[in-house]
Amino acid sequence: MTVLSTISHKNISSPKNGGKIIQSAALIRQQIQERHLEVEKLPGVYCWWFPKQDAEKILSQFSKRHLIPDNSIQIRQIHGETYCALYFGISSDMSRRIRWHICGPFKSSTLRRTLRAIMAPNTDEKNAETIVNRLIDNCYWEWQYTDSTIQAEKKETDELAQKKFAYPLNISKNNTVPSEWIAELKQMRSNLKK
Repeated sequence: MTVLSTISHKNISSPKNGGKIIQSAALIRQQIQERHLEVEKLPGVYCWWFPKQDAEKILSQFSKRHLIPDNSIQIRQIHGETYCALYFGISSDMSRRIRWHICGPFKSSTLRRTLRAIMAPNTDEKNAETIVNRLIDNCYWEWQYTDSTIQAEKKETDELAQKKFAYPLNISKNNTVPSEWIAELKQMRSNLKK
């Protein structure tokens, strides 16, 4: 039995559909390495879409997995494959944020630290970086620019308060998952520091 089941499908967003853009993290990494990143230095909101198989591996690491109903994970088809939205965030500078998430050290990205704590807790930094980079490179990053950081914060607050979909890798202001889930995630991250 798989951890996630097919629940709700949404079409891939495009700039014509609410100004959202979605791109492969591996392509973004290549753009960063070649110094021609197509993400602007503007405020906005973003969502990380993980391949279903990777999402199942990540979520199966939680002893409290039963607290996240399958139908609460937002899914969509991207190029014929199923992806799951596990993380939602904001930034005052989307270009800097994606650099941190894709190439930054663990201390610069909450997402990178969280993935390391879940998937490579007892691994040295170099090998953990390889594991996390591989996970991220399999993902898609969806983002939408906003007129201001205040507008981005409002969108994040609204998204994490609405409880329509769960974002199990978010910690701060996350009302989409039970407090016991957040406590376990915080403990995983705390154990990493020891």
